[in-house]
Amino acid sequence: MNYNTQILLVDDDIGLLKVYEKIFTLKNFNVITASNSLKALDIIKRQQIAVVISDIIMPKMDGMALLKEIKECSPITEVIMLTAEGSVSGAVEAVHKGAFTYLLKPADIEELLFNVKRAYEVYSIKEENYVLRQQISDITKEEPLIGNSLCIKKIKEKVETIAPMDSTVLIMGESGTGKEILANMIYNKSKRKDRTFVRVNCAALTQNLLESELFGHEKGAFTGADRMRKGRFEMAQEGTILLDEIGELPLGTQAKLLRVLQEKEFERVGGSSTIKTDFRLIAATNKDLRQEVENHRFREDLFYRINVLPLTIPPLRERREDIPILTDYFLKQIAKEVKKPVMLFEKEALQQLLEYEWPGNVRELKNVIERLVVLSKHEKIDLEDIPEEIRNKNMKEDILQLGETIKIKTLSEARKEFEKIFILKALDRNEWSITKTAEELQLARKNLYKKLHEYKIKFS
Repeated sequence: MNYNTQILLVDDDIGLLKVYEKIFTLKNFNVITASNSLKALDIIKRQQIAVVISDIIMPKMDGMALLKEIKECSPITEVIMLTAEGSVSGAVEAVHKGAFTYLLKPADIEELLFNVKRAYEVYSIKEENYVLRQQISDITKEEPLIGNSLCIKKIKEKVETIAPMDSTVLIMGESGTGKEILANMIYNKSKRKDRTFVRVNCAALTQNLLESELFGHEKGAFTGADRMRKGRFEMAQEGTILLDEIGELPLGTQAKLLRVLQEKEFERVGGSSTIKTDFRLIAATNKDLRQEVENHRFREDLFYRINVLPLTIPPLRERREDIPILTDYFLKQIAKEVKKPVMLFEKEALQQLLEYEWPGNVRELKNVIERLVVLSKHEKIDLEDIPEEIRNKNMKEDILQLGETIKIKTLSEARKEFEKIFILKALDRNEWSITKTAEELQLARKNLYKKLHEYKIKFS
């Protein structure tokens, strides 16, 4: 068994923790420790843990409460409870609530090691199955590619044409533009839609584990490989595989991938038998692969092999006409999720969204809408609700533009430009609050709005 994923030891007895840590480290486990449940929970929320060995009786948060939290945030993590004789009933209850098993303290070391190894095996199987279940779940709740802009309409038309084909598709675009959504659309309209759709995030896998993940490994292929494991290409037999962030693949793995794409065959790590495979490849990247080829970071032959049916999703700033329809979609979707009424945007507030550059693209827009829906306490979203970072960013752009375009010829124009700058500075001092700015300038809100419209001051 490969014990790469960490195990976590939790006990308020520091001396016992050190003893257990030394024993498990000598047995080739990757061990971390926590002296209380709160620290343990923080670790589990931040990183992947295979097995937790926890005392039941601890201050602040006991082992039972910790077990409940673990099962909520990491369902596939196995938990072994350690208990004194007087709390056996609690340990039995823990098993009923999802613990792998319980052992009496002081635990027999051989028995503890045996149970940890068993728990690790169960975790490994669950992890493999969880990946496939998660992929199926993601597909069934597929999000549509939202937009009525000409570029989005053309992409949808291309999808209708290329989806039924078996040719490789290369999806390009900045992070957050919707490349995975587009991959789902192609899969769901393909001839292989009733077969497996396997997804691989190439950027999330370390080089050491990447080939084992892609091609699988035989029993005994390396230290800890105590059973044969299928790779993602084998799982994708007769289905579709998405290699997301393909530009992150190491050059050595790129060479092996090229052979798989050309010959539709491979060997598992540590194996000699050639495995034939039938799959459709969809690749996605946020990098300029032509530039990567020129910089010798991506193989030229692999680029031409995957660049058969290219699709490029433009950034949101290049299709601003889609922002209102995307905003409306996310408003309804998120309101339903958080069980709140659907809110409306005031015209001036929506204008800010239309003018913002959206470096994070559609994903950033969705996050902003979610924040507005969750935090809003009224039915409409107005200027003051828009996040400060968006308002400040665009205020600076307005002032820059003003400085570049001022060409004063008359006293009347000079007065107007002075008034515009005066209002802009007042807005900046009051963090773009219309109410506070109007009070400072001793203007009615409606009159301030008129001035903003007259001077074309945009909240964007």
